[in-house]
Amino acid sequence: MKINKPKIKYTEDKDIKDNDFNNAHISNIDNLFINNVTIDSSIFDKVTVEKLEDVSLIDVIFNDCDLSNVNFDDEYLTRCVFNNCKLSGISMINSNLEDIEFNNCVMKYMNINSSKIERVGINNCDLSETIIDNCEVKNMDLDKDKLYKTEFINTKLSNTDFTTCDTYGVIFDMKSVRGIVVNSLECRDIALMLDIKIKD
Repeated sequence: MKINKPKIKYTEDKDIKDNDFNNAHISNIDNLFINNVTIDSSIFDKVTVEKLEDVSLIDVIFNDCDLSNVNFDDEYLTRCVFNNCKLSGISMINSNLEDIEFNNCVMKYMNINSSKIERVGINNCDLSETIIDNCEVKNMDLDKDKLYKTEFINTKLSNTDFTTCDTYGVIFDMKSVRGIVVNSLECRDIALMLDIKIKD
């Protein structure tokens, strides 16, 4: 699956007090609060985000950032990359995620509900106890992710490949499990979860 990369031609260091996050390079800031703005063509390095409010992200890269418990409800994210970030407890309700990459991130306890997910890659991330509910998924790539007690509910995942992931304890409902790709060990675990009795 091809994920469109962020389109960033140049960035410059900016004073966050100006609330201008176009072509910005922001680094080494704690407790950042951003509201009522579109962040476009920007890079964040080692930033701790306290709060985002009414913020859209277009062509943005986050490196080694902490966005734990940030609220992305009703937000639009496109062509964004999160590298080595802490994203635990994030809420993404009724959000739109398009051309997004998560690489080596801690994504525990996230709530992704009633969102559109299109061309999203999640690589070597920990999604333990995350809930993905009632989402519209088109092309989600999972690779070497930890999915302990991750819940997929009322979300069509047909052709999503789980074969490289740690699916121990993952929870599917019947709508979500239909058409997924798993290996033989995962198949047995999922069958037991669905109370299917296997007789060899």
